[in-house]
Amino acid sequence: MENRAHAIAAVAFLLVFALGAVAAWYWLANRPGEPLAYEIVTRQSVDGLSAQSAVRFKGIVVGHVASLGFDPRDPSRVLLRLRLQRGTYVTHATYAEVAMQGLTGGSVLELKLGEGNAAPLATSDAHPARIPMRASPLGSLLADAPRVLQSLRTTLARANQLLDAVNRQHVAASLAQIDTATRQLAAIEARLPPLLASLQRSLDQSHTLLADSDRLARSAQTPVRNAARLEASLDALARSSQQLSEHLNRQTAPDFDALSRSLARTSRQLDQLLRQLNAKPQSLIFGPAARPPGPGEPGFDQHDPRGHRP
Repeated sequence: MENRAHAIAAVAFLLVFALGAVAAWYWLANRPGEPLAYEIVTRQSVDGLSAQSAVRFKGIVVGHVASLGFDPRDPSRVLLRLRLQRGTYVTHATYAEVAMQGLTGGSVLELKLGEGNAAPLATSDAHPARIPMRASPLGSLLADAPRVLQSLRTTLARANQLLDAVNRQHVAASLAQIDTATRQLAAIEARLPPLLASLQRSLDQSHTLLADSDRLARSAQTPVRNAARLEASLDALARSSQQLSEHLNRQTAPDFDALSRSLARTSRQLDQLLRQLNAKPQSLIFGPAARPPGPGEPGFDQHDPRGHRP
């Protein structure tokens, strides 16, 4: 029984000790001042960074580089492990850049906020969250420096070819022509003030002429109005003449036609009278001869060709 009690006590002690160790480890790992772990994996150069290099956010040191080396899964990449203070604003849009530190030539790691998801980036020591790295403007310039130098060499070589002896003579001749043109421009500029004064006088005269034209136009408005009234009067007279003509056509034409027929009958009667006077002028004194008796009338003689007795 005594051995059994000793075994139970030992097992209980071991259980309490294990639980205490776990609680202590959890407290040490998650105490308020413990830095949070992050990592960066990049193919860019991290020249100037080393372990314990400062990590800054908006100019304030918020942590340091815990370690740096090659990524075991891909030796062409560099793996940096960071320790940042709790409360550092790290989101899914956060990225890192290598920046120069003043004139000393040292480098620091700058954290910056980009556009995108602003939710906090969760991390842990077992599974550190990854922060992407971007090339800094200075890093991009240094990376492009060889290409820029090569372009500069090519430009200088072409400039030397361009400025050979023949082209230098052409350039000198062009400069001489430019100098001549400049002197001519100076002479033209000296003649400009009188020309501008003459132009100003012409403008003044044109203004006066426009004012006179305006007055003349206003003066001509009265004859134009009189002519309009005269035209209206002539139009009214023409309409009255047309109405009178239509009235004469309707009233006078029938009377004139009847008068013409009466004159024709009178003319025929006068013509007949004149023929009778020419044939028997005595009828003007004795009157017209009596009409010979007809058949059945007294005095009719059938043997007389004229139809009456002698």
